[in-house]
Amino acid sequence: MTTGTDDRLTQPHLTPQRAALEMLAAWMGERFFRTFRFSEGDPAPFDAVLAQRERRIGVSVGLLWDEPPAEVTGDVEALPGAAELGELLTDDLDAWDEGGYVVWVPPQAQLPTDEPARSDFRISLGRGLRGLQPGERREVRLPVTLKLAKINADGAYVSVSGTLASQWTTISEGVQGAYHLDARALHRLPEESAEVDIIVSRVRDRAALLNTEELTDVRVHDYWLVSRLPAGAPRGVLVVGAPPELDPQDGTASRRAFRRSVQRAVEQRRAGDCELSVLVVMGALRHIGDELVTAGLRGMNPATYGALDLVALVADGQVRQVLQPRTLPWEQPR
Repeated sequence: MTTGTDDRLTQPHLTPQRAALEMLAAWMGERFFRTFRFSEGDPAPFDAVLAQRERRIGVSVGLLWDEPPAEVTGDVEALPGAAELGELLTDDLDAWDEGGYVVWVPPQAQLPTDEPARSDFRISLGRGLRGLQPGERREVRLPVTLKLAKINADGAYVSVSGTLASQWTTISEGVQGAYHLDARALHRLPEESAEVDIIVSRVRDRAALLNTEELTDVRVHDYWLVSRLPAGAPRGVLVVGAPPELDPQDGTASRRAFRRSVQRAVEQRRAGDCELSVLVVMGALRHIGDELVTAGLRGMNPATYGALDLVALVADGQVRQVLQPRTLPWEQPR
């Protein structure tokens, strides 16, 4: 296992690791009412060191998916097309805009490669980024087409494949006949229940018009999340996402990746000196409420992560505390 410092944190451009670190530092400042700044010099053996006055906070950063090693270059990347799209969106930023931004690609989504879908996608995301203030996040509506078929005149239900499967009972209310909805083109539901209701209503409205063995399109919107990093982050747009084949609800894969990050962070802590040891992991989730990290930590032997003081998850443009510090160094008597 590699326990050394990840050079991707010190590069002048945005990486998933650097974005996670920027969000962590701002979140810690708001939560603990302290100022945390990036320490100059070599952070080894940690990935980064934050300073709070004279105190050292050693930070390890992990991803909940496999990423090509730091030394790999060329076309190898976790999410095909992410780097290129990030460069294009960075070029689209206003010349005076010094902000750092993140496009959070939903799990199992793929970036469009054909025209005009690719250009339309770029324009929609660019518009969504404009006007964001440091630390803000918003949803961007992207048009998608679902497929709805009426397979039988009997029954009163809609079977659903894809993200909308969680809504199948609501969609089925009041329908006449048996239907199948292919909703795999929809990768993330909106956070507002009223917006979800609009999608459900459109499916029902189309279902009412179908005869048996007919197929129709249902045009709705996908809701991708974009956010602006805290002030001071490197300028540019980062498109972050896991490999499309990764299932975020695969508990085995999630626990394995998390355990790997914990083990690496513990080894860094034992090799280094700090007043507070922190592990921050980044996940690719539709919503942060879908996370399995908290359950994964509860299922681990406390001795496995006992050397760590704080564990946090970054996903969906937010930070969630997973392990709370038992004590804080600035609360100790001098």
